[in-house]
Amino acid sequence: MPVAILEKIGHALIGGIVSCLSPPRCRLCQAPLFDHASPYLCQACAAGVEWIGEGACRKCGFPAGPGARLGQGCSRCRRLDLGLTAVAATTRYRHGARSLVLALKFRGETSIARPMASLMAERFRNFGFGAIDWIVPASLHPERRRARGFDQSSLLGRHLAGEIDILLREDLLRRVRHTRPQSSLTRFGRLENARGAFTASPGIAGGRILLVDDVMTTGATLRDCARACREAGATRVYALVFAR
Repeated sequence: MPVAILEKIGHALIGGIVSCLSPPRCRLCQAPLFDHASPYLCQACAAGVEWIGEGACRKCGFPAGPGARLGQGCSRCRRLDLGLTAVAATTRYRHGARSLVLALKFRGETSIARPMASLMAERFRNFGFGAIDWIVPASLHPERRRARGFDQSSLLGRHLAGEIDILLREDLLRRVRHTRPQSSLTRFGRLENARGAFTASPGIAGGRILLVDDVMTTGATLRDCARACREAGATRVYALVFAR
């Protein structure tokens, strides 16, 4: 038997032994993932994640029933212009999904960004976005990025870019105003807090953009991102978030 084939068999055997001795673990409860459908979550934790599918509003991304797929907006967003061409979210911001987001943002478990981005990539493929030129993260202000040590939106964007083979451009959109954390504000406060927070580069002109963020609540941040992109000449501005 050729040496190359023997080496492949040996590597496969070693890999199998290592997997048995140190199997991948659930990102939430750390249970070993033997024979689980998801490579990231055990069955119990995956059952606690509320996935968002086709019965969602394409204007704001919120689960709203089949009628919202017509693009007319749902009762939550019909009177609110987010300036976005379409929005897709992967999960509801509850239970397991909320735990993943909090672990990434506030416990610094940056390895979680890759599986989160993989789930976002699956949602992207199933959603039916139009042609997209660049992935653009809804980045943190530089001061907050330095304090946190990383930017979760940029991390998600980087992994997503690799999954769906679309170029990540972190230079096209900047947060120029250091705003208060959105989680501490009311709905109206969030809208006002994010107003004028972003500016886009002239290089975005003519582009079809996919904004990426971890969570969308009122849509205030993404709305200002879309405003900045459109003012700089972007022709279409989509958004993809992990949780809604």
